Amino acid sequence: MVDQALLTQASQLDVPDRIELIGALWDTIDADTLPVTAQEAALVDARLAEADAAPLTGRTWDEVEASLRHRSR
Repeated sequence: MVDQALLTQASQLDVPDRIELIGALWDTIDADTLPVTAQEAALVDARLAEADAAPLTGRTWDEVEASLRHRSR
């Protein structure tokens, strides 16, 4: 359980600092310790296989970002 005093202190940071804190906390987590179900692992494997089979399909980050920005208006 999260210490409420710590949560209160973190929530008083401005947004850029909270985002930086989230990143710093995420970096402390070893990816090998994250719980992944067999179904999730199979989905990741399938998507990686699709990406390997057709590496030039999809959209660039700039295209995705522009689409998201357009949607939010």
